Amino acid sequence: MKLKSVKLNLLTVFFLDYGALACYFPFLAVYFKSRGLTYIQSGIAFSLISLISIIAQPFMGYIADKYLSKKKVILINLAACSILIYLYIFANGFYSVALATICLIFFQGSIMSILDAYCYDISDKVPEVDYGQIRLMGSIGFAVLSLILGGLIQYFDINISFFLYSALFIISALILSRISHESSLHIVRPSTSDILEVLKNYKFILFVLSVMVLNITLQAHSNYIAMLIEATGGNVANLGFVWFASALSEIPAFYFGAKLIKKHGELNIYIAALVLYIIRMLLSAYSTNYMMVIAVQFMQSITYPLYLFAAMQYINVIVPDKIRASGITLLSSLGFGLGGLIGNLGGGVILQYQTPFYLYKVLAMASFAALIIVLILKFKVQSSQLKT
Repeated sequence: MKLKSVKLNLLTVFFLDYGALACYFPFLAVYFKSRGLTYIQSGIAFSLISLISIIAQPFMGYIADKYLSKKKVILINLAACSILIYLYIFANGFYSVALATICLIFFQGSIMSILDAYCYDISDKVPEVDYGQIRLMGSIGFAVLSLILGGLIQYFDINISFFLYSALFIISALILSRISHESSLHIVRPSTSDILEVLKNYKFILFVLSVMVLNITLQAHSNYIAMLIEATGGNVANLGFVWFASALSEIPAFYFGAKLIKKHGELNIYIAALVLYIIRMLLSAYSTNYMMVIAVQFMQSITYPLYLFAAMQYINVIVPDKIRASGITLLSSLGFGLGGLIGNLGGGVILQYQTPFYLYKVLAMASFAALIIVLILKFKVQSSQLKT
């Protein structure tokens, strides 16, 4: 397949897949509220997303590395999600919502992490395919769909987002099937001992621990920012614009991310992102109106892309090629998933008894704890380098 065709198809797939996620995550709190869930029940439902991801992501990553190709696993998951999303339309009450969430997330939870690994595989063989540039198309897709949906939900209802989610994943699967690259045919199959060896690596453990603590902040912020907007006088349409502004502002950093990391190193960029997250959460905590909340979210342009780019690159460096999908899904499961589980459930409990402003002060402290952990990692790395 020609370079232009591969790159164009990857750009389109990232646009569609992140666009589909924009039909799900940003408005999930609104959906839970429409189904009569309390804050604690919403926190439990959000926690199920993280819990199922913790189980599903390493499983899907290992299947992709050991038995099937990354592309085949992504295609299976896209097809399953395009059907299972309709369970939300018929769900009514906490238990049916929880069941719908479990079924969907088992397949959805690993799509993006394996897609990232698949993109890295292609970029290794085709240097012109740069992950940062491909990933920024995901930000554009997320931004565009967030803005569109904010208005559509106002005029129709929350169910419109699920129909669009399904359509985008179906189209994405059709386009992905046209990419001929099959990485699993050219790699050494990993063993369980290979994965256990990674889990013994102090660099991997400390870094994933820092990512996990940071994701307490990220997931709680993503899922409960709707509550902060409401508390400062905003509505669902404003929420759509917040996600649009946040995602669109990521584009420059994703485009230049590779150059920044090459110049300053993965850990230094990651540390810079953490410092900015602390500032961002504190500014959100002291926002007095929804316009200020929106303005603060423009910090997404330097916080999230730098954090994600640095995290992915660091794992890519310290994990062997033959278990790249497993390594990235372990990062997603233990780092994103477990941290998200704590953030989702803890955020719901805090909001049941405290204000959104109090929640964001707690999130600032969690970001600070993540910073301390990665500084310990940096110190250990530097110490080991001096010894050698």
